[in-house]
Amino acid sequence: MEGASKFDFEQVDFEQANGNAREKFYSGFVGCDSVVCCLGTTRKQAGGKAAQEKIDLRLPLTLAAIAKKAGVKHFLCVSAQGADSHSFFFYNKLKGMLEEGLTLINFEALTLVRPSLLLGKHKDKRFGEELLQKTIGAHPEWIPVYVRPVHAETVAAHLVASLLRPPTDHICATDGVKGKRIIYNRVLAQTKVDDLF
Repeated sequence: MEGASKFDFEQVDFEQANGNAREKFYSGFVGCDSVVCCLGTTRKQAGGKAAQEKIDLRLPLTLAAIAKKAGVKHFLCVSAQGADSHSFFFYNKLKGMLEEGLTLINFEALTLVRPSLLLGKHKDKRFGEELLQKTIGAHPEWIPVYVRPVHAETVAAHLVASLLRPPTDHICATDGVKGKRIIYNRVLAQTKVDDLF
């Protein structure tokens, strides 16, 4: 990866009871302007609802709280299309709760990206995504843009674009929060990545 030498990759165990993990993150975030969070899993990968909640909700909120304490101004997070804390669907409910929690932390700028199914290669088997790629892959235009699967690279490009142009003065249309931008799947599905830069 180009520029990888500028990154320090270190595995941190959040299960440590002594707080060393949080201190490592805090010291790593001091002096950073922005943090990008792409944590997420499936219930099957996690091994159940409680483990999925930990990965999709509690860990990102913990990271965000540490980042805020360290002075980070802009938090960017991959959420999900349909995120709603009142959803009947467990995954969408988790992502909605995550978005509400991140909003309450009150960063100067908050970017939330809400993709539908992510296209691309995964280490694990994801039946629904594989089936969709095989059946509709050649003609994604057959699926309405608000639910059309998008490439992980498109999500990453939007994160980078928002990183370069934080939504500090943006007013979120859904809740009136200043500095909050939600990038919906319909935007992701119609994006030509080269047009972002």
